[in-house]
Amino acid sequence: MGPRCGMRTTKCQLLATSLCVMLLGLSIATLSTVTHYGLHFTLISNISLESNSYRFIHYAAFYFGICLSMTLILAALLSSAATVRESQCLTAMGFFCFALAFCGLIPAACWRYMHSTEGYRCCGGLKTSVSGKEE
Repeated sequence: MGPRCGMRTTKCQLLATSLCVMLLGLSIATLSTVTHYGLHFTLISNISLESNSYRFIHYAAFYFGICLSMTLILAALLSSAATVRESQCLTAMGFFCFALAFCGLIPAACWRYMHSTEGYRCCGGLKTSVSGKEE
């Protein structure tokens, strides 16, 4: 159990982590596509009201999800290639992609926190997005 076995174990762990990150990226892409092109979401976004801000949020969420999933997939591919080839340049690019994904998630989390108490119109009444009670 010398240093050679430890390196092999570390490589296997890094490859498994890269596979999990790649699956996460694929699942985010699938979820974004289903929610964008799903029938019930498309019907809601096609309502032609002057004050329909859902359409903008719908498109922004789709494009943000696709960009996030592509960044995660690219980071996973670079990390797995860096692990197999033991390349420092590929490792640096993989960490850069992970940093981009993290920096993209911070504004999304802040926006969700700031807008969590806003209401939306449904069936003529104002409902809050947290409790669902009419105001």
